[in-house]
Amino acid sequence: MLAEAVSVGPIKVTYVHEDPASGYALLEWESPPMAASPPVHIHHRTEEGFYVLSGVYRFLVDGSEIDGRSGAHVLVRPGVAHTFWNAGDVPARCLIILAPSDFAPYFRDLSDGLAGAESEEDAMNVRRKLSARYDIEVVGRPIQP
Repeated sequence: MLAEAVSVGPIKVTYVHEDPASGYALLEWESPPMAASPPVHIHHRTEEGFYVLSGVYRFLVDGSEIDGRSGAHVLVRPGVAHTFWNAGDVPARCLIILAPSDFAPYFRDLSDGLAGAESEEDAMNVRRKLSARYDIEVVGRPIQP
């Protein structure tokens, strides 16, 4: 079975594993250089782990910046404000594990919503509306590298 992929702006999100019965979802996140981060956000129930496969990601976690090169792992516990972006000059890839898996469908809905957004404010409104349905609280704007 082929993995499903969706586009979130210039980002490609591939669903590697998604089974609510397993308790987690595994996604691959591919981002080109200079792509903006997701807005700074908090998950109140979801733990999110990032494993950098290639390139360099910069993580903003609870106000501190962390650079992650290939092989780096960053874990974000529930209740912690965070975001991440490609901090290099080549495409970057990472695996994201979400536990529990309830948050994973967010990216499908976000992809659909952003397809109709005509401005950054429209995009932020799409994210705010989805926040009511998923475990995400937007607490800051995206970071533009």
